[in-house]
Amino acid sequence: MLVSRKGKFKASLTSNYQSILVIVILSLFTVSCEENKSSQCEQIFRVARDVQQNNQNASDGNEQSSEMKNWLQAANRFNQAADHMTVLKLNHSELIRYQNQLITIYRIYSQATYDAVTARENKDVLALKSARQDAIKAGIIQQKLIQEINTYCLNKQKNQ
Repeated sequence: MLVSRKGKFKASLTSNYQSILVIVILSLFTVSCEENKSSQCEQIFRVARDVQQNNQNASDGNEQSSEMKNWLQAANRFNQAADHMTVLKLNHSELIRYQNQLITIYRIYSQATYDAVTARENKDVLALKSARQDAIKAGIIQQKLIQEINTYCLNKQKNQ
């Protein structure tokens, strides 16, 4: 009788160890996924910060003679930001949605800036106003989107 209890006890211990091992592995997997989300959020934030800093630096040294050149450089920076955003390797559906929206916004900014330069060169006031409106709309959408991304990413970090 003692032998059979010992066998049951040993089987019970083995079963408990397996259960504990499964729980530990699942916990590590969950933490790994959360860290992955956090690092993916950081990639998006990095591109957005670069755009903001580059355009802030460009507007600081804005002389009348080089204004058109600055506008063209800003349009190029928006295109580059969209390209950088495009190559980010994201695998969370919400972050991919944010990524695509930011790419669209940066492309709108870029096109609106190019359109503004062309309108200015052609002295087309209506086209210049239209380009300005496009940029304003993109700015409003971007502000809301950045708030959504912040909320999503910060909530994910708090839950870790």
